Amino acid sequence: MKNYKKNQELLEKNHVYSKEMEHDACGVGLIASTEGKKSRQIVEYGIEALKAVWHRGAVDADGKTGDGAGIHVEIPKDFFIEKIEVTGHKYDNAEICVGMIFLPRNDYASQENCKTIVESELTKNNFNIYGWRQVPVNPKVLGEKAFQTMPEIIQVLFKSNNSDLLNKELERKIYETRRKIENSAFNASLNNFYICSMSSKSIIYKGMFLAEGISDFYLDLKDERFVSRYAIFHQRFSTNTAPSWNLAQP
Repeated sequence: MKNYKKNQELLEKNHVYSKEMEHDACGVGLIASTEGKKSRQIVEYGIEALKAVWHRGAVDADGKTGDGAGIHVEIPKDFFIEKIEVTGHKYDNAEICVGMIFLPRNDYASQENCKTIVESELTKNNFNIYGWRQVPVNPKVLGEKAFQTMPEIIQVLFKSNNSDLLNKELERKIYETRRKIENSAFNASLNNFYICSMSSKSIIYKGMFLAEGISDFYLDLKDERFVSRYAIFHQRFSTNTAPSWNLAQP
């Protein structure tokens, strides 16, 4: 903050910034490795950068519920290899695929129906499921409104049975399967079912907490094995829609 004026003048001089173009909007940014190497530092920088744009979103009267914040990083391979082995499977060097999913927290019948749809579509589309993982969270970070609407947060770990699929082909197949899952859940009137991300490349952690609370809520993000070559972060500024868990970005 001490060098704010000096930096602003430097940016204006190089045509990077113009105060006339300032307006209210979400806070969004990207941290990336210029060397293309995965590191813990990139994830930590992304988290710190997200915390720095907390002012781009509103805060509820309870002081802890926000418009929504999140971070998008690469799937940390070593971290999820351990989670796969916990399910009783042996990792065989296949591309690790992870689906980050919100389920209705207190409706256990709907939870099982959602899981059944996910498992059915993945199996029909030639994927092998390692298992489900309960994402460790700390609800004490949340405000009253965020806690009342907090979903059950789980991950499905899987791989393709077709080892010949190239990266883009695999991602396309996962996306197509995701859309089938979402359509099936919609047709079954399963409310509060939402897929944050489903990929062999990246994963999204988001919610209705304040930006400063993301790594305190999602304990995974504190693990030293959580590494990435990039981190895309977003603090939502809710305008014509009320805040909700699934509307948080990315």
